[in-house]
Amino acid sequence: MSIEGGKADGTELHKVSVKIPSFWIDKPEIWFYQVEAQFKISGITAEETKFNYLISQLDPKFVENVWDIIRSDSQTKYTDSKTRLLNLFKESENARIQRLITGIDLDDLKPSQLLQKLRSVATSDVSENLIKTLWLGKLPDSIKNILIVSKEDTDSLAIMADKICDMSPKTEIYSTSYEHNSSNELLDRVKNLEQQISALCIRTGARPRTRNNNYFRSRSRSRSNRRHDFNPKGKLCYFHFRFGTKCFPEKCQPPCGWNQKPQENQENSSLHGADVSIIPATSQNKKKAEYLLYAANGTEISTYGIKMLNLDLGLRRDFQFPFIIADVTKGILGADFLHKYNLLVDINKKKLIDGITNLFVLGDITAISSDNVISTLNKSIKISNLLLKYPEISRPNLVPKEIKHEVKHFIETNGQPIHAKARQLDPKRLAIAKEEFTFMLNNEIIRPSNSQWSSPLHLAAKKDGSYRPCVDYRQLNAQTIPDRYPIPRLEDFHQILKETKVFSKIDLFKAYFQIPIAEEHKCKKAIITPSGLYEFNVMSFGLKNAPATFQRFIHEVLRGLDFVFPYLDDILIASKSNQEHEIHLNLVLERLNTFGLRINISKSVFAVEEIEFLGYLITPQGSRPLPDKVQAIMNYKRPENVQDLRTFLGILNFYRRYLKDAAKNQALLHEYLKGSKKDKRKIQWTDEAEKQFEKCKNDLANATLLSFPNSELPLSLFTDASDTAIDAVLQQYENSTWKPIAFYSKKLNDTQQNYSTYDRELLGIYLSVKHFKHYLEGRTFTIYTDHKPLIFAFHQKLDKAAPRQARQLNYISQFSTDIKYIKGENNIVADTLSRVTEVSSIDYDQIADAQTQDEELKSLQTITSLNLKEYPLPSGKYLWCDTSTSKIRPYIPEAFRKQIFHHIHGLSHPGIKSTIKLMNSKFIWPSIKKDVQLWTRTCIPCQKAKINRHTKTKLGEFEVPSGRFCVVHIDLIGPLPPSRGNIYCLTCIDRFSNWMEAIPLDNISADTVARAFYSNWIARFGTPHKLITDRGTQFRSETLQTLSKICGIKLQHTTAYHPACNGKVERLHRTLKTALKAHNNLSWIDTLPTVLLGLRTAIQEDNNHSIAQIVY
Repeated sequence: MSIEGGKADGTELHKVSVKIPSFWIDKPEIWFYQVEAQFKISGITAEETKFNYLISQLDPKFVENVWDIIRSDSQTKYTDSKTRLLNLFKESENARIQRLITGIDLDDLKPSQLLQKLRSVATSDVSENLIKTLWLGKLPDSIKNILIVSKEDTDSLAIMADKICDMSPKTEIYSTSYEHNSSNELLDRVKNLEQQISALCIRTGARPRTRNNNYFRSRSRSRSNRRHDFNPKGKLCYFHFRFGTKCFPEKCQPPCGWNQKPQENQENSSLHGADVSIIPATSQNKKKAEYLLYAANGTEISTYGIKMLNLDLGLRRDFQFPFIIADVTKGILGADFLHKYNLLVDINKKKLIDGITNLFVLGDITAISSDNVISTLNKSIKISNLLLKYPEISRPNLVPKEIKHEVKHFIETNGQPIHAKARQLDPKRLAIAKEEFTFMLNNEIIRPSNSQWSSPLHLAAKKDGSYRPCVDYRQLNAQTIPDRYPIPRLEDFHQILKETKVFSKIDLFKAYFQIPIAEEHKCKKAIITPSGLYEFNVMSFGLKNAPATFQRFIHEVLRGLDFVFPYLDDILIASKSNQEHEIHLNLVLERLNTFGLRINISKSVFAVEEIEFLGYLITPQGSRPLPDKVQAIMNYKRPENVQDLRTFLGILNFYRRYLKDAAKNQALLHEYLKGSKKDKRKIQWTDEAEKQFEKCKNDLANATLLSFPNSELPLSLFTDASDTAIDAVLQQYENSTWKPIAFYSKKLNDTQQNYSTYDRELLGIYLSVKHFKHYLEGRTFTIYTDHKPLIFAFHQKLDKAAPRQARQLNYISQFSTDIKYIKGENNIVADTLSRVTEVSSIDYDQIADAQTQDEELKSLQTITSLNLKEYPLPSGKYLWCDTSTSKIRPYIPEAFRKQIFHHIHGLSHPGIKSTIKLMNSKFIWPSIKKDVQLWTRTCIPCQKAKINRHTKTKLGEFEVPSGRFCVVHIDLIGPLPPSRGNIYCLTCIDRFSNWMEAIPLDNISADTVARAFYSNWIARFGTPHKLITDRGTQFRSETLQTLSKICGIKLQHTTAYHPACNGKVERLHRTLKTALKAHNNLSWIDTLPTVLLGLRTAIQEDNNHSIAQIVY
């Protein structure tokens, strides 16, 4: 009851005490849930009362945020205040995603609690598979390695992980959190160090003040010599050199360059907050490169390639490093340079310390503007924060020495070692080669060699005028055994793009250098130069199997990420939303960082809706050729010779899957290539050939947008054949229309052009199905043709078809037998129901009218397993259909059901199961299976024409025993001629080894048989798992039953009057009796051991071993 009434109708109301907790700024939504629960318990419903309680419990700092609402005359103050506070303090979507990725760790939680916490933070856009991937990534490796191979759902895995944690030492669980905290602490220290570096400018001419023994031994030198060493260039007077900034101006003695020092030191390098090392560009080297750098404010800084420099910083060793040439005013030593040579900056003492030799040079602290803070990353892009988590992967000219994986490149060869002579180089290129090889030698990319193998050096010219050192490995490649690891087909990236809307492309930087050469094969990569013989430590370009090795490596790096398509060093990432894409990118960057790979930021593109990849433009709607490539082909001049024409057709057919009727339109151009090699024979162009040349270019300009394949959508294959070529288009039904997935065309050879029209059209279907089989396997689809006789191809007897036709029809039938006639090209893109009316006699307009009065349809609309929708007919009426499967299935009212059945069943009168399957795949109504089964059984033509087959039950099979003496067969033989008072034998045989025993008995009572089996078999060979006998009274007796229970034996009896069930021992009886009879000795007990010995030592044909060898 509410408190705001006071008294009403003479009834006294008492105020209710409500205890509201303090406001939770971190979780305002949960806090409001608790507050409103208190209101509900206390019966408070009035808006004003809720508002008064809310304001009374809020701290003043929170009341300020709703002060305008308090002073207003609104009647919904509580609701307005709640909305305001939630908007101010509710966690944003980006913060929630960021916390989902990096803000939640295992710590002291159980794995199941961690999973629930991730689910509570995740938004609805985050799929369960992504939550599972993140959850597994946060578990210790010992648990993750067990769970990752399981196919259970995530909740079951969580329960399993809890049990593993309970059985494991606690220190193993906490190690994940510890490592994460340590890495964060290390990143914070690195950031602080970079901030300290940002203000230090090195004075390279300063004295290296060291405290080693050599310094103290040099006291015998004169003052003048020491002073010359301290001031080597003599630019400073004694007082400025001795006291620096503390020197009084009047003490300065000319000549002194103290006042000119800033101008003179412009050539010196400076230390700023830069990721990379840079030198200023000059007029001679301003040939623009694709790589970009970025200032602190996001301004782009153009680069002009890389130059190798040797620096002398006064630290008694040379520093050779590749510097980026860029639009800057002064040279900068970046974090990559400091990291490589282990240089440390002491801001407090104003010096640069060599971490290896402990030498140092003094420096000055100067004011540095933010323009000098240069980064490889544009911090204004969407995912800059994500890239900042992995700073190592965006540094372009850092050559890491640490390999973080186990992949190696092997060069398996045949034949003797190959060798070559060193090629002569002009002085300029020789100097470039020496500089490059010195750099690679210092960075352990190469090493000196004494190998018997050698390949010559070749300097390839770059676009910017510089040279790239390459190796001519043609002779080595000729002897290399090929690696058959597959390189993906270019168009295979379409498979991961279903329903995706956000894309990223990552280009890897110097990725081949990340893969070392196997030590025993480094000698084969030896390169001979005018300055010596060297061999590569890492994989380089030009090797025969290098692409296969790297593709295997990148597949290992990205294994398990089904949203990624790697093609050598290009990686495509596709996601359905921005939130999901951020999670995907984080997973990929984490993998790349783990394996030590780096990315080229300038060539990579992140989180866009349209992207260029491998020559294609990818959009959420589909893919098409790149406009730049299309424009280049449109501007292609008419080829003058055969070689140029061959080049043009090669470029054009790169996009062949986008071109309709490509083979037919290019047929005339291919005539010029007949009988010619790659020569430069002139082409005599005709008017018709020129028209076809222009038409081919226009076809590419008007190339169709191809949709991404979706296995859940209906498929159709439209084929056509002309006198010279066949064409096909594969389409899927998407967004109420047919959209093409791919085109196919092929020129017919001279023999195929002589086929009849029927054979050419059939050949077109056959080749199209064969070309698109990877799309069509396991799918239900319809084949459309404009040649009507083909729709009866599967209704005729194969005896009437030619052998070639029979082979082609047999292959097509493995995929589909649904061939339909369609007239004209425009109808192929009509909706599915309008096309059904053209190829069948079913009147869907009458069915649509009957659906409006159908009561069963209304009850079906409440069934969640069905997805009923209205589809428009050409007449304007609407038909209710189910779309829960890949086919659109109309609902059939009761009045039309038997008509539909006769229409489908009457085509070929299939059996009950086949008819049910056909009807169920095309239509729906309640009890469809029951009705179709009844109507098929009562079909008069079927009863007149069909016969019932007698079924034969398949013979039963014994399961193969797992070891010796596990399964034993026993039986009795006799009566035999009396021998020492015995007239019976208990026969036993092991199913696995065939070891047999024959135990003489004087009687066959149950006690005698049980005692004999125990004494002669169980006591010698142990207890079998299973004992198989016939249904004799001795074996069904209580004595043997009790013995079996005591020994733990599973006793089984054969089927009555069916001795073949115990055939193993029955066959032994035949062999045993024959052998005893052959000895012709009435005292068969004396002969029995010899017979058993012979049987046990005989070689068996199935395994070439005797029974005794198997047992002993």
